[in-house]
Amino acid sequence: MKVNADHFHGLITRLQVVLSEIDYAQKACLQAGKMECQLLNHLYVVKEPINMNELAKVLNVSHSRITRIMDNLVSKKLVMRKPSEKDRRCWFALITEKGKKLAENSRQTVVDHQIKIMAELPEKDIETIYKSLKSYVEEYEKVLQTTVIGI
Repeated sequence: MKVNADHFHGLITRLQVVLSEIDYAQKACLQAGKMECQLLNHLYVVKEPINMNELAKVLNVSHSRITRIMDNLVSKKLVMRKPSEKDRRCWFALITEKGKKLAENSRQTVVDHQIKIMAELPEKDIETIYKSLKSYVEEYEKVLQTTVIGI
């Protein structure tokens, strides 16, 4: 069989379904919405207080949307706000210990899925699959950056 663009489209559609299931596993673990989950995971990865305006840029949302997301996470005691020592108008977001534990659990859920999947793949193919998928994703990202869709 000669692989063409339609084959890739069908495979990517199936991959999107799989990725949305991974996203669902993260959200179910965190009991949070998609943006709350993304914000919490971002704070977990960077491990330092982040300016609210910077968070809005990273998540590509408005300042008012970040404020609402933060309000939800603060009320759940997953994140706390910290005022800037230099500018009273500026606030920083900082993940709490409870938030770190939830982010770790979320990440572990996804890693556990990957371990199960890899256990079913022929060991000799795992590196090839990874390199191929990485190459495809990198090229896809390049194309998206030059189109209206953008990322």
